[in-house]
Amino acid sequence: MRTSLIGCRKGSLWVLTVLLLSIGCLTLWPAAAMAFSDAEAEEALAKAMEYATVEYWLEGELHQGVAYLYGGQDTVSEYLAKLEQGAEPGIAAGIDASGLVINAYRAVYPELELISMAGSREVRVKDASSETLYLWNVRPLTIDELRPGDLVFFRSSGRSINGVALYAGRRGDLVQIVTASQGRGKVVLTTVRIGGDYWNESFAGAGRLIKR
Repeated sequence: MRTSLIGCRKGSLWVLTVLLLSIGCLTLWPAAAMAFSDAEAEEALAKAMEYATVEYWLEGELHQGVAYLYGGQDTVSEYLAKLEQGAEPGIAAGIDASGLVINAYRAVYPELELISMAGSREVRVKDASSETLYLWNVRPLTIDELRPGDLVFFRSSGRSINGVALYAGRRGDLVQIVTASQGRGKVVLTTVRIGGDYWNESFAGAGRLIKR
């Protein structure tokens, strides 16, 4: 009987060990293996570019690019529809940097969910700030590992992360990005120089969005 009990305990320990290892693998596996593919990331970049290139007439003037709006989440079609109804760009219609990323990837994968933290508890959310994307929803990459559609994160004056852009390519030290720019007041395709003042002061990291 004693031998049987010892055998049971050993068996139980073995099962517990396997279970813990499995849980550990499940925790690590999504970040490593469930990131969007190169093709999906590139498709998301193409969707983001639509926000930068869309043209529309407003009060007799031709405009290009969806307006920047803090907290804005409008798709291109929603934005244009709001303008037709009299909404003011950047006041009642538009999109911000994290909204652009989420909309672009959700156009590729409509079921996209994101992770945030409520204390020590992980929660699923539909929207997220740039910082939440960086902390819980990307697989970190170096600049040299970036592919079109990957994400580049920025901070202002040493503060927490408050900006994100989609990587569009690189020529030497010039990095092309698509972002909803508060300074420019709209979604733009622009460049940032690696090693330049803005880069040195603001670059916070880069990564590939995780597919959940």
